[in-house]
Amino acid sequence: MLSLNVVEVFDWVSHIRLLHTLKMKRMSSYIIEWTCSFLEDRETSLIFNKQMSNMREINANISQKFLISSILFLFFNASLIEKCEALRIKIEVLDFVNDINILVYDRFTEEICKTLSKAHDICMKWVCTHDATFASEKYKLTHFTRKLKRFNMMINIQIKSSVIKSKSDVRVLKMQLNMKLQWDAHLWQIETNHVTRMLILSHLEVFTWEAIFKKAR
Repeated sequence: MLSLNVVEVFDWVSHIRLLHTLKMKRMSSYIIEWTCSFLEDRETSLIFNKQMSNMREINANISQKFLISSILFLFFNASLIEKCEALRIKIEVLDFVNDINILVYDRFTEEICKTLSKAHDICMKWVCTHDATFASEKYKLTHFTRKLKRFNMMINIQIKSSVIKSKSDVRVLKMQLNMKLQWDAHLWQIETNHVTRMLILSHLEVFTWEAIFKKAR
């Protein structure tokens, strides 16, 4: 599996390409017009001491904090998923907003890497036409199998001048997956996060609330 990450996500999404995609997906004219209004000519006003200011235009990017932003981005990169799956091979594309994971099935890891390279070429053509960018430093390659000795699990992918080395585990939608598809990596991640949160809570108890953990709980 090759994991990719789109830089800046919605802040730099091409509005023209997004609206075109909505039309190609046969969305209703009402939704397209609403989206166009959401993306452009944004204004705001301030209220202070019960006094409201005049409406002013704001030049700010669309934040990922809006729920609608994530939904619209799924439409925006829908063509990328369709093009990858059009290879007509054992491939699945899992994406959530800016995280894209290309999963390929085959009997040999060498063939998997060749297929992933082809899929990556399609991704690079997509970013050129959609004015997007992948964060190459966040590329991650992971092979999955329960029989590690039967396959070359350390084989890498050559992408232009960079070599993407195989990792023992990868994070997919807050799930930490290891090569054997077991829960060890995920449980370790949960325990690590738990220790960090307990240290923060202990700091608040002693130095802020002056209470022992039992009382705080």
